[in-house]
Amino acid sequence: MQRLLRIRDEVLAAISPLEAEEVALGDAAGRYLAAPARARVPAPPATCSAMDGYAVRAEDVTGPCVLAVTGSRYAGEEAGAPLTPGTAVRIFTGAPLPPGADTVVREEATHAEGGRVRFAAAARRGENVRLAGEDVAAGGLALEPGTRLGARPAALLAAVGADPVSVHRRARVAVISTGDEVVTGRTPDSNGVAVAGLVRALGLEVVRRAVEDRLEAVSAAVAEAARTCDAVVTIGGVSVGERDHVPAALAGLGADVRVHGVPMKPGKPFLFALAGATPVFGLPGSPSACLVAFEVFARPALLARAGAARRERPALPVRLAEVTEGRPGRARLVWARLEGGGRARPLGKDAAQVRGPALADALLLVPADAGDLPEGAEVTAWLLGDDA
Repeated sequence: MQRLLRIRDEVLAAISPLEAEEVALGDAAGRYLAAPARARVPAPPATCSAMDGYAVRAEDVTGPCVLAVTGSRYAGEEAGAPLTPGTAVRIFTGAPLPPGADTVVREEATHAEGGRVRFAAAARRGENVRLAGEDVAAGGLALEPGTRLGARPAALLAAVGADPVSVHRRARVAVISTGDEVVTGRTPDSNGVAVAGLVRALGLEVVRRAVEDRLEAVSAAVAEAARTCDAVVTIGGVSVGERDHVPAALAGLGADVRVHGVPMKPGKPFLFALAGATPVFGLPGSPSACLVAFEVFARPALLARAGAARRERPALPVRLAEVTEGRPGRARLVWARLEGGGRARPLGKDAAQVRGPALADALLLVPADAGDLPEGAEVTAWLLGDDA
């Protein structure tokens, strides 16, 4: 497995992220930050209440007592006049504390009596209070470069006024399925559907087409894609058969083929090349092999191209729910379903399978020196997430 991951790291080392541009936060969904995003305003913007209740000075509520209520504060209002010692102000969640107040006693611990309020116990200084800037201070780091701007990160940037933002240009990725059977429709292009969907799930733009098994057609498609796109993913045509034209097409274009053939099962024919500055990822045509090669090599490399800081799937150790057969010599990657108790059940055994990848929520990494593994053996699982 270490040898396989070293090859992956060599591929990643050859990838350059796309240039940066400044865009409005509302137009940055799915993009990756190209620079640190800093708070232009603090969050929260003012010291405020975390509860509905009463703003007081803690020294005025050292035990059961009754205080006069001199006003009220709602979220969105100004802090208003300072709190008079020995009094309380009715306050609602998110409202700014009046100057002089240092504590909020939650409503459930009080009893209103006309214009007065009874406290049942001593207040603790600072309870139920959110200090200005305690989440993010003005000028502080809100998000690191390489962060993807999904809904929650975007909400944070909106809260701290970080708009516009510097993000990497959205990558345009060509997905080229090869094969007469795909072009004619005799074989559904399930690989193209899967790979295009996985690329879009990364927040990237997809340009998809299919070409027949002719060297001229494959060469023309790859050349055009390398000119007009930021990365190229081909499907099929990377092995050693007489109709496997992708290697010859790249050679004819003067591309620098860095990797062709990797020590893993399935996915051995994987190819990586640079056509000028454009990375090209050649995936095998068998469905399981295609998607395994995408996970191991193409996915992290495309994330690097897009400017992402986090490029690997989350991983955790799991135990096999059943015996897994195999021969030592190549790293094995096995689709699996996660079960209770930290167990994973392998799905299918064939590189051509489609159902296994469709049902899987994990990809198991079996070391190259492992043969048959018994039930209960520990392996590493990559968690596939919602984009699988």
